[in-house]
Amino acid sequence: MNDLDIKFTDSLQVEESFYQAFRTRSIDLMKGIWHKTDEVICIHPGSPRIYSFELIIASWEQIFSAQSGTMIDISDPVYKLQDDVSIHYVKETLSVNDKPVASVFATNIYQQTDDGWKMITHHASPAFTDSDVKINPSLH
Repeated sequence: MNDLDIKFTDSLQVEESFYQAFRTRSIDLMKGIWHKTDEVICIHPGSPRIYSFELIIASWEQIFSAQSGTMIDISDPVYKLQDDVSIHYVKETLSVNDKPVASVFATNIYQQTDDGWKMITHHASPAFTDSDVKINPSLH
């Protein structure tokens, strides 16, 4: 697959392809998802911020080379769209050999570019609880 040929028409397509790239360990697909600029950011769980397309792709190459039998499923999506930016909040469940091993909350940010919709930020943090906390407006 030539990553230069991928032109997503909406943020949901990019997100689906992002998780497909993770599941299949496709670095070519991952390259086609990210906006090719130094202004993109990726934060893997427990890692520092990674800036720039090249460094982010290098981090995914390292993750993919170390993966063995790791799968990822997403649930509980919340989407916010404003103009040319779409923010997706999801829960990621990581499984190894079909056994859930970790839950992660992720924020994925996509932007409409001249090359279609592209990922500009992925930030994943360990989920220490499965429940959401909602603020009671009467408390403020």
